[in-house]
Amino acid sequence: MLLDPLDLPRLRAALPIAHLGEPLYYASSIPSTNARALELIGAGTRVGTLLLTDEQPAGRGRQGRTWVTLPNAQILLSLVVDLPTEPHWLVLATSVALSESLEHCGVPPQRLSLKWPNDILLDGRKIAGILIETTTAPTGQRLAVIGLGVNVRGTLTPWPAIASRASTIADRLARDLDREAIILEFLRSLSHKLATVADKDAQGLLSLWTIWRSRLGMLGQPVTIRQTDQQLEGIAEEVSEEGALLLRLPDGSLRPIYWGDVETIGNYG
Repeated sequence: MLLDPLDLPRLRAALPIAHLGEPLYYASSIPSTNARALELIGAGTRVGTLLLTDEQPAGRGRQGRTWVTLPNAQILLSLVVDLPTEPHWLVLATSVALSESLEHCGVPPQRLSLKWPNDILLDGRKIAGILIETTTAPTGQRLAVIGLGVNVRGTLTPWPAIASRASTIADRLARDLDREAIILEFLRSLSHKLATVADKDAQGLLSLWTIWRSRLGMLGQPVTIRQTDQQLEGIAEEVSEEGALLLRLPDGSLRPIYWGDVETIGNYG
């Protein structure tokens, strides 16, 4: 089935949203929207810059992984924002905003969950990933690029190894969602959360953290955490206010984990 590209006139008519989405850059194919956004920052682009594409053949996931590209089927975007004093708030804000936007556009909330640190799951399978990268602008301003990849339409069945743990919204719900609506709703939701982060309002930050925590799966479950140089097993006991996963190790100690791939395990101990 031939899928339509993004409706740029519709998006341009609705942007910017709270200064997000202007300027808007689009190309039918961009090797990596995050890499291009970092280049634009080096050339002097401003906060709010949004990059969109319908195909990302060199997209990156965490730890250098490649994101499988499905032409005209995914949401592939990068957004330039201010870097807060505590960068972990960007992960929390982005994760919650994306979840809320998917729910607003028709994904049943009870079927969605967050996989620490930055994946969105539908029926336990990954449908979206977040990659946040930081940099310094020529002016000295500290900025961040929020990268999103969301599997909206199409299918991953041609890649059995990937399809065993990831999926598309269309495959899980047996219907297509409106990519443009999700993008616009994401920017609306994110704009409110970025304002809370920028204001450093204690009550607002606590509310954001509480919502993020409530959406996390795996808490209380035995997990394996894979990092470049080690593998850890334990109970995913809690998350800290700094966004770290608190892992209860077999010796009873509690270790904060700030990055890694997390998988549930069938037995433990």
